Amino acid sequence: MHKLNLKRIHLENFKAFKFVDFDFSDKMRICGQNGLGKSSLATAIMWTLFGVDYDFTNNPKVRREVNGEPVNDVPVAVEIVMDYDGKEVTVQKTQKRSISKNGEIADSNFYSVNGVNRTLRDFNAYFDFSFDDLLMCMNPAAFLAQKPVEMRKFLFKLPKDVSDKDIVARFPELSGLAELLDQYTVEEITAMNKASITRLTKEIAEYPGRIDEVNRQIVEDIDVAELELQINALKEQISDIERQESDTLSQSDEIRAMQDNILELQFKKTDIETKAYDVLRVEKAKKQADYSHHCEEAMKFQTSINQLQIKEDKIQNDISRKKAEKDSLLADYGKTAADTPPEFVELPDLNENDLVCPTCGQAFPLDRREQIIADHEKKKKDRLADYQTFLAGYEKGKEERLAEISEQGRKLRDEIAQLETIELPDMEKKIFEAKVEHDSALSQANKILAEIDKIPSQPDLSDNQEYEAICFEISTKEEAIRSISKEDYPRAKLRSRKAEIQSELDSAKERLARVNNNVVLENRLEELRQEQIQKSQAKADCERILDLLAELDKKKNEYLVEDINKHFGRVTWRLFEYAKNGNYQTCCVPMIDGFDIRSTANHGRVLEAQMDVALSIQKIVGINAPVLLDNAEALDSGNLKRILSGADCQMIVFAVSDSEELKVETIKKEEK
Repeated sequence: MHKLNLKRIHLENFKAFKFVDFDFSDKMRICGQNGLGKSSLATAIMWTLFGVDYDFTNNPKVRREVNGEPVNDVPVAVEIVMDYDGKEVTVQKTQKRSISKNGEIADSNFYSVNGVNRTLRDFNAYFDFSFDDLLMCMNPAAFLAQKPVEMRKFLFKLPKDVSDKDIVARFPELSGLAELLDQYTVEEITAMNKASITRLTKEIAEYPGRIDEVNRQIVEDIDVAELELQINALKEQISDIERQESDTLSQSDEIRAMQDNILELQFKKTDIETKAYDVLRVEKAKKQADYSHHCEEAMKFQTSINQLQIKEDKIQNDISRKKAEKDSLLADYGKTAADTPPEFVELPDLNENDLVCPTCGQAFPLDRREQIIADHEKKKKDRLADYQTFLAGYEKGKEERLAEISEQGRKLRDEIAQLETIELPDMEKKIFEAKVEHDSALSQANKILAEIDKIPSQPDLSDNQEYEAICFEISTKEEAIRSISKEDYPRAKLRSRKAEIQSELDSAKERLARVNNNVVLENRLEELRQEQIQKSQAKADCERILDLLAELDKKKNEYLVEDINKHFGRVTWRLFEYAKNGNYQTCCVPMIDGFDIRSTANHGRVLEAQMDVALSIQKIVGINAPVLLDNAEALDSGNLKRILSGADCQMIVFAVSDSEELKVETIKKEEK
């Protein structure tokens, strides 16, 4: 564990202070009335180390003002002397202001460690810990100020060796995710299924219109058997009329014989027509079955193509990402190779002002002056030694970084080659083969559909010599009967009635022919409905996967929340909850003694929760650092004593008091 303690701080031209020094102790209190500089001191520490104020405002205004105007001609400087893992380290941050001719103001920040100038990156790299972690250790409000998703991300790193696949293995109801998690991450599975739902929803919405269009082509629901009975009844009526016509003829026997013969011929004619219709109907039904089979095959291959294309897109994305990483490494290699260490800046010699008390203006006593001079000489030697150590480490670190970049570049080159020469061509081959199969099945389906369209709705009997002979014989006999009864008025009425019935008969036959075409249309309807059902089922499968992912997140929360809470003291975490509609949803709610920290009006309880979180995070990330506790006046003496006694680190407490002067005091043992 790293240990960090603040020893001294020096401020120049910083907010309310022109020039001031403070010494820090292990447990100390800084108090006084508002406006005396308590927050300025806290901000000085936060600004130097993190670039924010105590409330996390980035690049806060820190320049001292006189009569409301900033003092621009001198730099703002903060120097902090600290004990870092048993070694005294001096860090400094300076802000210089420049004003252009057109009045534009620009502030530039400069950093140094032990007198050696550094960039911000090198400044942070000097310490063997993350400054993001250090911020959460030093400012009690830092962790709880983050967004819930960021807090959850940190908290879920605490349990060890528990993956999404482990959770799925523990709960049989999540087994449907096991195979997917072998190939993809939760985020990839979520994205793929959401994309599929969007696409399927759009496709499903088109089916009602397509089904309605086919429905409009289907004739009304007609009972074929009833229609055939109607046709036979009309034929019987015609036969009856023809018999009546025969009765009116003087040549009744001859007419009756001809009529009987015509009726027999009509039956033969109808039988031939019915058989011809049956042939067409059977042929259409067979081809429709073949058409449906090939459509199903095409749909199956299209599904396979879609899945393969998703995998191909992932490979392409991996190639692009790795190439971008490789380009970044090349740029980083060039930048690292060209990088040079900062020049050594020797510590300036002391002047008379350095040997004079800044408060009273009198010269320090001789022993204090000698101590200051000796300390200064030691600092100069330490600065030179630190620079030499830094220089040696810099060159070694540069070589190691270049070697590391080269190794990473070679690894990326091999991975890109694997993807471009093996995995991507293999996937393209599979997609091509699937498309060939799909196009073949679709081509067969279209070919059969064209053959179905060529099948006539009515049979062509023009080449049937028997049928033509029967029609000719019927026509001849009917003409003979008409000739015999040409002048007979009753027969004329019968002929008129017969013509009406014949018209009805022809209409009934036409309707029967249209009904026969309904078979093809109804088969197409069934195909569309099956496609709609299949796509609806596919959408339901995607929604089921998303539901399982939500259940996985819930189970993971329930399984891990107890382990997470073990890392904290009084604070516990509620990481999931149920909304008003009963749906499960993730959250990140800190609780203390059963109270939601976000909604409690007890500011003292909030401070206790923040302290508990900060001290817990120190143990989690391995940094024992000073805690800056502001607004401590909200705590009663008992709560403050409990916090101080439980803090195994440096504590700097800021509190409002009635004192008209800023007081810096060590907290007595009995107060802890």
